[in-house]
Amino acid sequence: MSNNENHPIHKKKNVRDVIIESIECEPGIEGCTGDPDTCPNEPNRCDKKLSMFGYYDDTIKDSVEHVLSESLNELTKTFTASTRRWQMIMFPALFAFIILATYGFFLIYSLTKDVGGIASEMKSINHTMQDVVVNMERQTLTVQEMNGYVRDMSVSAKIMSHDMSSASKPMRFMNSYTPW
Repeated sequence: MSNNENHPIHKKKNVRDVIIESIECEPGIEGCTGDPDTCPNEPNRCDKKLSMFGYYDDTIKDSVEHVLSESLNELTKTFTASTRRWQMIMFPALFAFIILATYGFFLIYSLTKDVGGIASEMKSINHTMQDVVVNMERQTLTVQEMNGYVRDMSVSAKIMSHDMSSASKPMRFMNSYTPW
């Protein structure tokens, strides 16, 4: 066998595989010295690794950079798509909020203007009601005066009735002599 047959061609590895391999081949774990020349495990698992433990292998480095690059690209695409979705929601919502806020301001302004008008009208109504009270007092006095006059007229009518009844006796006597 040639040298290439002993060592298989390195495939691109994902981050999970790199971390698992680096943990499996950490110095101090049974069977792993950290030196790929003296590692009793499989050679492709004991190659020097670029990991959190500081070992270095160009294949793993390329694999990690590729995976990180792809992950960042995917994150960027997802973030961009999410941003577009939020823009599609937020810009119309912001526009609607501005319109509603403007309309709300207009309503509040109109309400304060109307309340001011009502307050002015209430002052006018108050003055009018005071005039009505004064006129009612005058009317009450006038009605009382009229009651007095009616009483006087009643007394006068009673006197006239009495006078007429006393004058009617001689008239009856004279009526008896008249032909008509």
